[in-house]
Amino acid sequence: MTKNIEDMIVPDKRRSIRDIPIPEGRRKSDPRNPKTSTEASKRVSTDGIKKAVPTTREVEAEESSLPPQRPIIPRRRRVSKKRIWGVGVVSLALLLFIILSIFNGATLSYTPKSAAMAFDGDTYTAQKSGGTSLFYSVVKLSREKGMEAPAGAEQEVSRKASGVIIIYNDNTDSQRLVESTRFESPAGKVYRISNAVTVPGKKTVSGVSQPGTLEATVYADGAGDTYNSAPTDFTLPGLSGTARFKTVYARSKTALEGGFIGMERVVSEADLAKTKTELESQLREELYAEAEAEVPQDFILFRTLSTFSFEDLPQTGGSGANTTVNQRGHLYGVMFKKSDLAKFLAQQKLSISATDNVTIRSYDSLNILFASVPPADLLPLNEISFKVSGEAKLLWVTDEVALRADLAGKHKRDVPGILNNYPTIASASVTVRPFWKSSLPDEPEKIKMTQLSTD
Repeated sequence: MTKNIEDMIVPDKRRSIRDIPIPEGRRKSDPRNPKTSTEASKRVSTDGIKKAVPTTREVEAEESSLPPQRPIIPRRRRVSKKRIWGVGVVSLALLLFIILSIFNGATLSYTPKSAAMAFDGDTYTAQKSGGTSLFYSVVKLSREKGMEAPAGAEQEVSRKASGVIIIYNDNTDSQRLVESTRFESPAGKVYRISNAVTVPGKKTVSGVSQPGTLEATVYADGAGDTYNSAPTDFTLPGLSGTARFKTVYARSKTALEGGFIGMERVVSEADLAKTKTELESQLREELYAEAEAEVPQDFILFRTLSTFSFEDLPQTGGSGANTTVNQRGHLYGVMFKKSDLAKFLAQQKLSISATDNVTIRSYDSLNILFASVPPADLLPLNEISFKVSGEAKLLWVTDEVALRADLAGKHKRDVPGILNNYPTIASASVTVRPFWKSSLPDEPEKIKMTQLSTD
């Protein structure tokens, strides 16, 4: 039979990689497609005879029937929350360890040895200098203050000028000046003191000799404004012709003022008395507050061992129809060194050694007064008597600087033995930071001392 040319021409068809037969040995089933897996298993007959290799059309038909597959994306490994928390806890613990190691230190809390003391109006003596008794010193302050009062009718006024001077004594011995002692200015004007005073002798401070000094108020010999003067120097006519004429002298601390003769509106007697009472009360409070502020930290000033004096100053103009009443106040106070007073009182009531360092933390429960009438002027006195009533607690003072040095670098178990060398401590406990350390810091300054109350 004759073949036509059409029968010999292969139809034009684009070849695909799918047209290439896949060797049977390399063909695998897709485990993700159960249909493909089933078809593959069917290609082997039960009697073990292989079926024919599927044609390209069959393969394409099978692939087209499969559902679209999603791209395979690698799964990220999830970190456990427990692991995160564990890392955080370890980091925090490490940070705390570093901080505590940097801020290491120790605290010794101790209760000082103490003893109670009771006084029942017991009288004692203190001296300003010399002897071996309790020593005291005198603090002196002055302050001026004015207060307005209603002015009355005009009156003829004759008033003397006045001012504060400083008297110097460049002699070894003190200088007694009687009442109305004269002080003369270079202008020939004479002023006098109203009360007798004693100027202390010169003293040596840091190898330098300094004259003794004393403040006093002087009043002009006569009334009128001719005695008003700016600050000036003074000589003492009463010492003329003696060696002390040049070694005892005075200088103004304030201007000399207030001298007046003429008509002036004055305050009535009743208003004047009331105003002066208020002025004196305010001056007392202000003077004592100023004195307390100026007292050194290791000294104590008792108000009950202080005296006050006041003097009238010239009245000055006020607002409207008022007149200003002026006064000058003076405070003289007895001052003790705290350690000296505590040891002195303890020796009167307890058996303590001369080397014991003691203190009285609070004197509030003690009443200390002059044994008799308060002296008008404390400055010239060299001795005072005072009485004590009430109760107080005496505390032994520990040398904390030496104790820190002894404790530095020592193990905690060694602390009790070290404290045995400090009989001034009744009981104590020590805390070391950080808590895992068993020895105190090597640096004494890192050991803190805390004194506990004995109440």
